Amino acid sequence: MSEPVRLLILTHNYPRFAGDFAGGFIALLARKLTEQGIAPIVLAPHDAGLPEYEVMDGVPVYRFRYAPTDAEETIAYRGAMHQLVLGSVSGIFQFKRFLDAFRTAAFKIIAEQKIQVVAGNWLIPSGIVMKSIASKTDLPMILSSHGTDIRLISKYAKLSRLYFGGLTRRLHRWTVVSSYLRDEIIEMEPSVGSLLEVLPLPHDETIFFRDAAVERDPNLVVAVTRFTDQKRVDFLIKAFALVTEKHPAAKLEIYGGGPLQDSIQGMIKQFGLETFVTITPPVSQTALRTVYNRAAISVLNSYREGFGLALSEAMMCGACAVGTRSGGIVDIIEDGKTGRLVELDNSAKLANCLVELLQDPAKRSAMAEVGHHYAQATYASGPLAARYAALVREAATRGR
Repeated sequence: MSEPVRLLILTHNYPRFAGDFAGGFIALLARKLTEQGIAPIVLAPHDAGLPEYEVMDGVPVYRFRYAPTDAEETIAYRGAMHQLVLGSVSGIFQFKRFLDAFRTAAFKIIAEQKIQVVAGNWLIPSGIVMKSIASKTDLPMILSSHGTDIRLISKYAKLSRLYFGGLTRRLHRWTVVSSYLRDEIIEMEPSVGSLLEVLPLPHDETIFFRDAAVERDPNLVVAVTRFTDQKRVDFLIKAFALVTEKHPAAKLEIYGGGPLQDSIQGMIKQFGLETFVTITPPVSQTALRTVYNRAAISVLNSYREGFGLALSEAMMCGACAVGTRSGGIVDIIEDGKTGRLVELDNSAKLANCLVELLQDPAKRSAMAEVGHHYAQATYASGPLAARYAALVREAATRGR
């Protein structure tokens, strides 16, 4: 039997403790790769209270320090890296220090662990580190984009082409989680089309499944989201004010956090929805399973979503999915079959859709059933990890 391919996974997001949602899909993929003849080693940023090296679920994880103290390590895991970096001159210097530490740690692991393939997650910041690696080694590379990085570089497409052009020429493959992201990249740079492959995020079927022990509430709508402009939670609140007029038994539970939370809470009060809408901070994946299993409907009405994980996870758990006709959500939902798609930023149409599904249990259950089987067949971790492992082996063979 041949030796496992030694793969270095670069990421700025990786679980810090059991149940942490940060980069959970990367951890799942890394764990599954060990079953596919791949030896993954993860490099991620340090965070307060974490060891600098540990083995998580059989995967070695190195966490690089990028500031003198825990209190100063604030760039990663906060969900707003680019705002922190671009918000001030000091932010730019902090990011440079972060990147320097990331590069140094990556080169050290490459040398010490005899790495054969490098895999980066998100073009920023991992792609920046990969560009440095490409300039000093012949290692084959795989880049994976999940949405936020493509939205960011699309604002500066010309500069991005100039900066990352050398890296893309060195890539073995560039995986993206949706056809929407593939098309966005090709529109910016047609020459990379042959590198791109749509490979959805793997889902942990041992966590997300229909749980017979949990009773589904026929009046409950859940939104697992963030309070940012992209997620359009304000339009959801306006829609739900209309929903409660036609279906007074309806309830909305929002799970998440973010910079616009105070504004959203103000809207809830403004519309008199305090008894209908509750906000809960982000919860563990295991707790999310219960949330999804309790829900009649899971809604995500965001703009240019790279994928839409909250919908596909909910479908794995048997909830009916409702999303906007925008971004990668259209890869997950086939309107009227696996769920419902609604017009972006149209609270009235979103409200009508939610009311229709809440008041028609048979239709809602039928779509939830089809969506459940589709999600199981499309997002199961085993086949997706097997395909990714094949890409890694191809890259390693090319690099010999």
